[in-house]
Formats: sequence, structure tokens, C-alpha cells
Amino acid sequence: MSEPRKNHLAIDGGQGRDDEHVVASYKPIPESDTDFRTSKSSISKSKEKVPAEEEKLLDKEEEAKITTRVDMADAKYVVEDHRNGDAKIELDANKRQFSGLTKEELLRYADDPFWVRLRWFMFILFWALWLCMLAGAVAIIVRAPKCPPPPPKTWFQKGPLVDMTSAESFDSLGAELPLMQKYQVQGIFTNVCKDTYEVLEDTNCLQQFKNFVKKAKSYSIKVIVDLTANFVPKSHSWFALSENRSAGYEDYFIWGKGSDYSEDGKPTLPNNWVSKLDSPAWSYSERRQEYYLHQFAEDQPDLNFTNPEVVRQFDRVLKLWMEAGADGIRLHKARYLLVNSSLAEEIPLMGSGAARGSTHSEYAFWRHRHTADQPALAPLLAHWAHLVEHTPPATGSGETVFTLAEEQRPELFLIGRNVTELRPPSAAPLPLDAVDDMVSGLRALLPHWPALQLVEEEGELTPFAAVLPAAPVLLPEQLVGGDNGTQSKSAGLLWLLRQDSSIEHGQYTLAAVPARNSTDKLIACARWKDGHTGYVAVYNPHLSALHANLTGLSSVPESVSVHYATEAVKLYTNYTHNMPVDSDDVLVPPKSSVLLSYVPKATVEN
Repeated sequence: MSEPRKNHLAIDGGQGRDDEHVVASYKPIPESDTDFRTSKSSISKSKEKVPAEEEKLLDKEEEAKITTRVDMADAKYVVEDHRNGDAKIELDANKRQFSGLTKEELLRYADDPFWVRLRWFMFILFWALWLCMLAGAVAIIVRAPKCPPPPPKTWFQKGPLVDMTSAESFDSLGAELPLMQKYQVQGIFTNVCKDTYEVLEDTNCLQQFKNFVKKAKSYSIKVIVDLTANFVPKSHSWFALSENRSAGYEDYFIWGKGSDYSEDGKPTLPNNWVSKLDSPAWSYSERRQEYYLHQFAEDQPDLNFTNPEVVRQFDRVLKLWMEAGADGIRLHKARYLLVNSSLAEEIPLMGSGAARGSTHSEYAFWRHRHTADQPALAPLLAHWAHLVEHTPPATGSGETVFTLAEEQRPELFLIGRNVTELRPPSAAPLPLDAVDDMVSGLRALLPHWPALQLVEEEGELTPFAAVLPAAPVLLPEQLVGGDNGTQSKSAGLLWLLRQDSSIEHGQYTLAAVPARNSTDKLIACARWKDGHTGYVAVYNPHLSALHANLTGLSSVPESVSVHYATEAVKLYTNYTHNMPVDSDDVLVPPKSSVLLSYVPKATVEN
């Protein structure tokens, strides 16, 4: 049976009150009333109109009791066919929607144990999932592969380094320290103590060095010691002991017996080796009755570094200098430390590298396969490099220098001898006379960031050296350059540039660039890094001023700005700082350099 309704439509066509709740009802017709039943059954069988007097109606009192009401809000009036007036009323058309639980119902569920547990479970689950998502995000960030930042350049890679080996005393060196600090000098080379092995017996020079190092540190300048391990003076006690074949000293030097005897009865030379001074590399010892090897002066006999005792003697020298406060060591003549113990004959140098006009009595005539760059040299240098790096107060951080003073090309680290311990690798001084040769030489060296000294008589090379991907090595006069020691506002500005990201980690382009209205060429080096200012240095090696065209450099735009020029260049060109210049018309005075800045082309950056 259907649920009670409220506000129902009365059967008699009236509308009940909105607040009434009544139930539709009817009164059954008594069984005795056979006339009504007969008339009801006869309705479906006859279309005849029932006479009004025969209809059985309820009286007023009974009719009132059958009254029912419906909610007119749920009623819908529908017209089916307006032509014949058909219509109908749908009483349940707009039943009200469910409007949720009442406040009382909500309060009843709020304290129900089941719903309390469910709420706590969902609360804990939500925060557990949130923390898992957070941990996952952190793990992705931490473990995701990423490009590490480039390692910072060391002090000796930034430079400049100044070669002060011409100084005769520590006092003269100390007088130069303020000027070197002004020009941002990072380190100097010195060899005031001329005899390498002297410090093993006389510590006077070593004590003077300690005092000088303290002063240099106060100017933030590091000190690198130049040493030559190859030989000792002939007057040294070691040589006398070796001549006498004293125990432990027999093989301190390289001795050789003559292969035959000459007509005067004197033994002939052990082989055809020639010294660097274009004379025979062997001299005879009457006391020992053998020849001793000297690849340099006759009174400088070569030590035998295949003898572990000799190696240990030089180990002691290195430790003394490092303990005294040296920041590194530079070895001279290191490529000649070892020779072929078989004393095999040298062969002439043939081909493009041969020195024209040289004779068999000259050093340049021979190939020197047995007296230089021997295979055992790399392990020996690696041993010393490790010793320098780990002798206190050094910390093993790679901040100490161990390098060579190279004298010839190609350099040792370029000839496949597996010399990887040099900090930094060193290049022989590079002359800037022929542009194409210089470009070729630099392109071989620069990928290794070497210690590099550019040399040119009366040439102003400082701005050009400042932008090269190398550790610039300068002479004192090159450091001052065209400023002539004046207190200009630009003093030190050039070398501060070495800390710029474009110089430390940027890309570079090295090229011979054409001059406008001339067949001569200049040399240019451009440096740039994404998101940073680019720099290009141009050097003119010729005796006349030239207008350089830099448009062939891929990163250089149509216009550049003057970043640095010496006072002499400014007077010649009327350049001023930040002055705009067309990149196809850069005036460079003879034997001078100009440093320019620019915004790199976007296509090159990408």
C-alpha cells in the first residue's frame, strides 16, 4: 500500500491546506445495496444514459469523509490534443529530490565507532600517500642524471704566472711584489739558489727562501721553484767518489768505456752522441779510465737516474723545498734525464724536421732517439709529481704545480709518452712571427690548457694572452706592457677578466683573420659562453697598422665594444672603454693587441 501523501488534491476539485496530512479514503458500498451494484455492472454493457434519479450518491456527511488531498507542487497539467480539449493531470510528475541527511542524523553517525575508525583510516591513508609522493619527488630530483658544474680553475690555470728567474736575489724579488699584486699575478717562478743539490748540505739559501715566501704570501702571490735535476758540478763530492769507485757511488753517473783505441793509445768515444753545446757528449776521466756523459757543459756530468739512490737524493731536494713553503716545482731539461743504457748510436735526423746545413758535429744533425724522451721518463715524473703533491704542507688537493720548462716542439705531453701528471702541462715559448704557424701551434696546445709563454720582440701580447685557454706565463716587462708601470685606471682590469665564466669555461675560436684592403693577416681568439659576455682579442704581428675583419668568427656580431687597450694603443687609435666598433673594421696598431667585448650571436649559443 502506498505511503501517505500530504497536501493532496481533493476529489471534489478543491485544494486542501498545505499543512494538512490526510489519507485518501473511501467508504465501501453495502452489500445490501444491490441497486448500485446492478447499475455499476450495467454501465459497461449499455451506452444508454442512466437517469439522474437512478444514480446512487452519498450524502454530504459521508462525502466529506472521503475527501483526499494531493500536493499541487507534484501535479502537472498535460494537454494532449487541444482540438478536442483532451487533457490530464499527472500527480507525481515533480517529486521532490533527496536533500541529504538532517543534522540529527549526521550527529548520530558522527559518534558511531565504525565511522570514527573509517575517518581515521582515510585521514592516515591520505597523509601516507602524500608523504610517499613527496619522497618519490625528492628521490627523482636527487637520483636523476644531471650535468655536473665544470670544476673551478686552479690558481695556476687562471694566471698570470710571471717568470722571475732573472732576479739575482730575494731582495730584488721582494721589491717587485707590490707591482705584481696590482696586476693580479697568481704565482712567480724563481731560481735564486742556482745549484739544485746545494740545499742538501747548505741550508742558508733555503732559510732566505722561507723568509721570502712569507712576504710573498702577504701579497697573495705563490712561489714556484725552478730546479735542474740532471747534473751536479764536476767539483761535487759525488763525482769524486764515483771516479774513485767508492762503495755506493760507482753508478751515480753515466760511465762508458771506449769501443776501441786511437793511434795515440787513448780509448775512442763510447758512441756518436753530441751534447746540446754541439760538442762530443763524452769526456774522459783519467782517474777512472772511463768516459762520463755530459749532455750539457763538460763540467756538468749527468747523474744516472736509473740508480734508485740518485732518485732518492732528488726526492730529498723536493721535500726540502716543499716543506720550506714552495707552491710547486718546475723542472728544467727534464726530457734529457734518462738515456738508453745500451749507449746505442744515434742516427741522423731526416725529412722535414732536419736542420739544413748542420753537420755531424752539431746537435741538430741527429735524431736523439737514445738521449731524450725515454719510455721510463713518464713513471719517474709521475713519482715526483706525487711527492710534490703530498709533501706537507701540501694537502693533495691538486693545487700544487709540477711542470716542465719546455724548450722545443713538440712538447713532451704531445708526443704520446703518457705524461699525465703535469700540473699544468707546459709548452715551449711560442714566437708570434708567422701567423699561420702560430695558429697551427696554438691549436695543438690549447685543448690541454698548458702553461704558455708568447714571445715577440717589441710586441704587445698581454691582452691577447689574457683570453687564451691557457695559463699565461709572462716576463716582467710583458706584465707591465704598454702601461709602462703607470697607475692607470685599467691596471689589473685585464687580469681580473681571467675569472670571467667565458674565459674560465667558455668555448673558443682561434683563427687568422683578414685585414681590410690588405693581404696581411692578424690572429684573433674569441671566447664566449651561453648567457655571458663574449670577448675577442686581436693581435697584429706586422710593422704597419691594420684594420681587422672579424666577421668570419662565428660568434662575433656586427658590432663590438672596446674592452681593454694599453695606453699606447689608445693614443694611436683614440679608442675609449666601451666604445662601439664595427666588427669588420677594427683598427689594430703594429705589434699590438686589442681586446673587445660583445654579445654572442644567439645561433652560436644554441
